[in-house]
Amino acid sequence: MGILRRLLTKYRQLLDRRQVKVIKRRQFNTTIDEGLVDGVKLLAIVLEVPRYVVVEHLLQVGTYHIYRAMQDSEKRQELQKHLVGVHLLGNELLDDERILRL
Repeated sequence: MGILRRLLTKYRQLLDRRQVKVIKRRQFNTTIDEGLVDGVKLLAIVLEVPRYVVVEHLLQVGTYHIYRAMQDSEKRQELQKHLVGVHLLGNELLDDERILRL
């Protein structure tokens, strides 16, 4: 039974590699909250999938909902206020504003 399982696992890995080559992926290095990192690790462990699978799915779902929210100007303003007030790390926005004024 163990030999069969190992052969099937190896075959599955080969199929997965082919699929990975078909889907173009890029690394997305950015600074995020440590709690999110821990949450992604936990989800990956519980779901028994690699972390990148969880991250990719969360980004897909989040992107969908943010795009929908942006269709309404009031929701877009609320979203922008939330992103700047809660998620902005430093004064990057201020630097951009200075460049625009020049």
